[in-house]
Amino acid sequence: MILNVCVCVFYSNIVLFYCLYRDIRFRIIPNKVLSGFFLIGSFLIFIEFLHFYNNIIIFMIVKIWFLFLAFFLSFLLFCLKIIGGSDGKLLTMLFLFNPISYLNFQWLLLFFSILLLLYLIMGIISYLITHNLTNMNVYEMFFSENENFSKMQKIFIEIFYKFIDFSQLNKSTGEKYLLKSLALFYDNKTEKFQFLTQYRPPIVILIFFVYNFLIFNYLC
Repeated sequence: MILNVCVCVFYSNIVLFYCLYRDIRFRIIPNKVLSGFFLIGSFLIFIEFLHFYNNIIIFMIVKIWFLFLAFFLSFLLFCLKIIGGSDGKLLTMLFLFNPISYLNFQWLLLFFSILLLLYLIMGIISYLITHNLTNMNVYEMFFSENENFSKMQKIFIEIFYKFIDFSQLNKSTGEKYLLKSLALFYDNKTEKFQFLTQYRPPIVILIFFVYNFLIFNYLC
């Protein structure tokens, strides 16, 4: 059983390493790549069943149940704009590939809880950097144009949204920066026009860390 777990973990890390490279370099993970990884992973699932299980009905029910839970939690994070579509597919595949011998609701919930916690910590750090190193004048101008924002909404924008120079418009392709407003604001500090974007950090870094942290604790 341990050998089976190690093989699945090894393959999952191959997937994670490649997706990590794509996410950092291009901020996008092609669906064709994920489909290829899924096909190979399906073969590992078949091998898992042949070697360790006799009842295919129970095996499929358990697999589908955890697949549904992983998809549901990933979809919630997607709706909250925390992860992208490719990140959600990657998360779902990770739980599908791993043997059901150590998968349980507590493990799955712990994984997503740590992932969300790390994302919030990253957001808080970004918020502190924004308040200390960024000219807040552009944010104040934006909020003055949108007076209906609550205090929490303003904090959320300051954490997860960035103003970038108009000359960097070509970066707002929806991969690293997602354009959120067509209005231009003049930054007195940089003396440049800027527009509001949503910054999309490489979440696969967090997924890689949380996954291996929990696997290491399980194997040890």
